Amino acid sequence: MVYLSEFVGSLIFLLGGYTYMSNICLKKTQVSKLNYVELSTAWSLAVGFGLCLAVVLGGPALLNPGVVVGQLLIGGITAEEAAKFLLMEFLAAGAAVALTVVNFYDSFKASTGMSKRGIFSAYPVEKNMPLNFIQEVCATFTFLFLVLGGVRATDGKTAALQIGAIGIAAVAYMSYTLNLTGFSMNAMRSVFSSIWFAILPIPCKEGEKVDWTYQLVVNLLGSTTGGVLAVMAIDACAKALA
Repeated sequence: MVYLSEFVGSLIFLLGGYTYMSNICLKKTQVSKLNYVELSTAWSLAVGFGLCLAVVLGGPALLNPGVVVGQLLIGGITAEEAAKFLLMEFLAAGAAVALTVVNFYDSFKASTGMSKRGIFSAYPVEKNMPLNFIQEVCATFTFLFLVLGGVRATDGKTAALQIGAIGIAAVAYMSYTLNLTGFSMNAMRSVFSSIWFAILPIPCKEGEKVDWTYQLVVNLLGSTTGGVLAVMAIDACAKALA
């Protein structure tokens, strides 16, 4: 049930975000242009509901490869457990991409010549790999430090609701501050989904290539580094205050 909760929580988180991204990136949808308030709200609710549901189902609600690796390094989980959590996140990313494409199939077909990779991954406003890496580390660290710090303060009776609210508040805060790299901060949201984007038969994606260098350096290494640092920082603070 622990690993199922990771899958379900990750799926709800990603599907909520990808649904809104599809609405603003594709033709023949209910939303014709980007509204930053709506975008922030959509991702905030997606993260919050994903965290809340994962906790309700009895899981730790890691929902981020950087958190998984961080927990492994501080001894919170074993290597076998980490591998299973990462597998669940990878499968959830695939399910989220597939469900998004199925639901928006006609919109994907109608959107010839339009970029679709941005639905499933984050890209920077200005590509500058060294700077983008630093931006991603800082953004991921700040976001996860807020979430993990809040999770430490929850109690057992209302933990799921509290953690969900923390996730919503943290994403809302981050979306108005550190958004220079497209607001990824999660390799599952960008890298895992980009792999599935490349594999799955998505309509009218011909000629659109994933920027794998950016994905691996910034969205994978950058977000994972920020996640590991956040986990270690929270663990160090907890031990110092114990």
